[in-house]
Amino acid sequence: MVQLARTGRSALVLGGVGVAYFALALAAILFTRLSDNVALLWVANAMLLAALCTRPAREHRQLLLAAAFASYTATMVISPFSALAPVFVAANIGEALLGWKVLAYLGQARGVFLRLRSIPAFVLAAGLIAPAASGLVASIALWLARDAEPAFTWANWMIGHGLGALIGTPVALLALGGRNYWEGLTRRFDVPSFVLVMAGVVAVVVVTFSQSKLPLLFLPILPAIIATAMFRFAGAALSVFAIAVIGAVYTMAGHGPVELLAGSLAQHLQFFQFYIGIVFLIALPFATLMAENRRLSEAVAASEARYRMIADNASDAMLTLDPWGTIRFASPAVRELTGFEPLALIGRNALSLIVEEDREHVRTAHLAALAAPDSTHRVEYRGFVSGGATRWFETTARAVAKENGRIASIVSIVRDLSLQKAREADLERQARTDPMTGVLNRRAFLQRLDEIPPRDFGHVGTLAMLDLDHFKRVNDRLGHAAGDAALLSFADVMRANLRGEDVIARMGGEEFAILFPTLSASAALAACERLRHALEITDVATAAGSFRVTVSIGLAPMHADVPADELMRRADAALYRAKAAGRNRTVLSD
Repeated sequence: MVQLARTGRSALVLGGVGVAYFALALAAILFTRLSDNVALLWVANAMLLAALCTRPAREHRQLLLAAAFASYTATMVISPFSALAPVFVAANIGEALLGWKVLAYLGQARGVFLRLRSIPAFVLAAGLIAPAASGLVASIALWLARDAEPAFTWANWMIGHGLGALIGTPVALLALGGRNYWEGLTRRFDVPSFVLVMAGVVAVVVVTFSQSKLPLLFLPILPAIIATAMFRFAGAALSVFAIAVIGAVYTMAGHGPVELLAGSLAQHLQFFQFYIGIVFLIALPFATLMAENRRLSEAVAASEARYRMIADNASDAMLTLDPWGTIRFASPAVRELTGFEPLALIGRNALSLIVEEDREHVRTAHLAALAAPDSTHRVEYRGFVSGGATRWFETTARAVAKENGRIASIVSIVRDLSLQKAREADLERQARTDPMTGVLNRRAFLQRLDEIPPRDFGHVGTLAMLDLDHFKRVNDRLGHAAGDAALLSFADVMRANLRGEDVIARMGGEEFAILFPTLSASAALAACERLRHALEITDVATAAGSFRVTVSIGLAPMHADVPADELMRRADAALYRAKAAGRNRTVLSD
């Protein structure tokens, strides 16, 4: 059923193009052929060109054959050049085909007159190149057959056929191009308004060309512009066509403002052709520009609606900044993310919301986005929230450039990184600390030891190695739970009796280490003695009762020329001597 309907429509279009071509060719030969030469206004090719631009390629052969038959028949019926009918058929059909080929090469065959850039392409292809080429064939044929002046014939042909394509193709597109060319008449009550406006155009044109006393050629332009503004392409196409047809009829009859010019009827028609070309170049580009602006406005409105919907419902905040970093738009999610009211941020510089230490980092990312508008840039930073507190954020930014390449704005999506940063910090803490006691583990402690810069003055800095005494006995006699309680108790005693800058670590089992980065050996010895005495009197509570443990400590002072592994060896040696001497004591290395 669908295929049958499609075939029927194709046949209807084919027949309509053939009949219209014949009628328009007959009218052109009958009414616009002067001075025993070619017609001065040839509109027939406009119907074929419009069909080639709007119909599928599989129908083109039949369309060309139908138009060729119509052209041949019209020439044989009324033209005095019937003997040259095959030549004129080849010139006419070849002209339409060449115009379509050039339009297709320029990428404007589909949707011609729907885009502003398609109009100069159409004028070039159908108004200049195609009639200039076909005019050579016709002028040479008439010169050989009738001794007609080739230049005069070529000029008449090119102007008449080019102008006919300009004024006729838009009207043909209304019949063949579908709803895209009738976008100004989308509502039911638009039709009466359209009829009324077009009647006004016709009335003004009739008044203008029915008199020959006043130079009123400018007068029809006003209603044509009104029709174009109201109904866009349809208004422009039919207005130009009405001016062309009515004006041509009056001018050929010897009436109208063109009669105020001195010269022959042929010269009057040539001036009228120039006038119609100017009207075309006023109305059609204006209609296309209005249609493009309307489509662009609708696209922008739809994009803005989508952007607003996303911005209003997204959990991440969206900001629009100008190239200097001033906030021009803030989505409602800003309120939940930072506590600031979105409107209160408008006009503020985004850097003022960022912690001073991170501003340069963010400024660098902002400049990178300005320099590369085709890429996305991410940056992490600490920003202020309502009340003055700080929080970690991540911004993904992309610059938006105008057609001239200048940056119009930067669109940013801001995400809260507080939970992520907290998880990262927790993972880092877990990687660096002993899971039981909460002090540093061996790897983190060795890394910290390597980071301590060597000091040559006063031998500042001391390393202590500590080992709980008889720890195996505790595990064997009281159980591993008691051993764990002893380790936890010792860690608490160290935290309570040491300074915040002193570094505590569990090296493994019951072995610990302390780095005193700013204490001399004697000061560190005194600190370790206080720690040892504190542990000695501390009760370790368990379910089976309380007990006490002691610790042996070995110290080694830091020196600029002593590497970390040698320093630990010396501290271990001192610890071994403390255990050998009876335990529960502090020994300084030699």
